[in-house]
Amino acid sequence: MSGTRIQSLQARAGIDCKGKPILEVDIYTEDGVLGRASSPSGISAGEHEAFVLRDGDPAWHDGDGVFKAVDMAEQVVFPAIKGMDALDQRALDEALCELDGTPYKTRLGGNVTYSVSLACLRAAANTERLPLYRFLNPGTIRTIPIPTSDMFAGGSYEKDTMPMQECTVIPYKAASIAEAVHILCKMYKILPDVIRDYQGGRRAEPGIQSAFVCPSPDFMVAFDLLHETAVRAGCEGEIAYHADCAFSEIYIPERGTYDYLGKEIDLDEMLGRLKELTEKYPFLYVEDPVDENDWDGWIKAARVLDRTVLCGDDLTVTRIDRIEKALELGACGSFVFKPNQVGTVTEAMDAQAFAVDRGMFSVPSIRAGGVNDDPVADMGIAGGAAAIKQGPPRNGQAIHIINTLTRAEEEIPGATPFDFTPYIRF
Repeated sequence: MSGTRIQSLQARAGIDCKGKPILEVDIYTEDGVLGRASSPSGISAGEHEAFVLRDGDPAWHDGDGVFKAVDMAEQVVFPAIKGMDALDQRALDEALCELDGTPYKTRLGGNVTYSVSLACLRAAANTERLPLYRFLNPGTIRTIPIPTSDMFAGGSYEKDTMPMQECTVIPYKAASIAEAVHILCKMYKILPDVIRDYQGGRRAEPGIQSAFVCPSPDFMVAFDLLHETAVRAGCEGEIAYHADCAFSEIYIPERGTYDYLGKEIDLDEMLGRLKELTEKYPFLYVEDPVDENDWDGWIKAARVLDRTVLCGDDLTVTRIDRIEKALELGACGSFVFKPNQVGTVTEAMDAQAFAVDRGMFSVPSIRAGGVNDDPVADMGIAGGAAAIKQGPPRNGQAIHIINTLTRAEEEIPGATPFDFTPYIRF
């Protein structure tokens, strides 16, 4: 169909939610339909993620400019995809991978390939006048991912505070998305009062993406405060927790230890602390409790932390080869889905399908450096994901995700929130 072929591409440098340059790409079809997309970036990015092409000029945004990415999209990528059918996502993404020719998109830049790939997807969905999730999955959709909110931020998000990166609430018993959102909103409104009481009247300190800074460096305190918040909110029995440890960020590779609050501890001691936490409170999953390259450590963690499911992010980076290895070794039973980690829509959706088909559950996530129209909720709905990491119900990224889930529940007859029952270990 000639009208759906790619006719033009325009790229520009925009700004993400952290005030950092981000590549934005517009693709127009011959029918004049627009698809627009940007590739987000993370603060704590995994070692095995797709390469992000930046300028490296310290005089412009501390080297984070994306003018090279703009030129790459317009001068190298566009000539290779001009005239391709926007409705054939797989063919377009295969062309991008072939043009790049490297495992981690180091020639073109993963931010270039993903922005182009997603812009094409949106042009196709707009052509068909379909929501993104319905274009991705025209078949039966039975479940909607549950929205979750990190309430405390630490680690690489908030330096010199708690070493754990995110302490998250999961309203896993909610009968509807609206009920799940209500629980998250209640807890988010009550938590500042709980923090103020803990601090003897001092106000709660806001952190990244509207989460709060933990008033103690001890992550056990963070979950003690969340538990108290749940009790005051009247939803103690309706929620469980998720910890994003991101412990690759504090790993000391030359000694195989972790920098825990200025003290070096080994993996056994770290796992002991996490085991105490997961035995005290209900945890559905614990993310990245071990360095991303320590496969033996992950196997040990899966054995020690037997009251929760381990979740890979830096470990798996939305790549089939690493997900497959994690499954073979029994390293984790879930993974964080971040499509920009691998660099194209097709590779990301294939990775999610591969994992879900083999019994893993998927947890799509926004990135710390993104924009307000991240497609991970749509991709999660289409791919049968379990929950979404979208942040507290306050910032623009989170509100976009929450409202996407709310609309999808209304639009998809019979769809219900994901049932975590088969994965509960507490």
